[in-house]
Amino acid sequence: MRKKAAVLVCVTGQRDCDRLIRVGKEIAGERTLPMQVLCVQSAASGYGACGEELEYLRQTARDAKAEMTVIFHDDAALIAAGFIRQIGAVHVVTGMAEAPTNGFIEVLHNLVPKIPISMVSREGIIYHIYPTNKDQKPHKLATSN
Repeated sequence: MRKKAAVLVCVTGQRDCDRLIRVGKEIAGERTLPMQVLCVQSAASGYGACGEELEYLRQTARDAKAEMTVIFHDDAALIAAGFIRQIGAVHVVTGMAEAPTNGFIEVLHNLVPKIPISMVSREGIIYHIYPTNKDQKPHKLATSN
């Protein structure tokens, strides 16, 4: 995979992650960048655990002119950070953490603090974490429609 600026969309194996792909496509289009989709599944779950949903998301990504990569590993944030570096992602789109949170977004932001992260709620509200400089608070949260 050649390193080139891109928008990365991180999905889980849930069908409703198609909303993340739609938002990622909008952001990529606004910035005239390619989009990649990444799904990190638990190593123990295997492809069959959510194969139908992953196939639906793969087709949704393909319809959006994006490549989808599925990686089986138990540390999703670490794998996503490595993938961000590998593809040269300049923006990340992910879902919103729900209670109880698994810490994915916080860990990802700590691993790649210079990359903006857009989080999309189930209702379609987009929240952003923007990069900070060392004199600012850890992160800034803003909303947009």
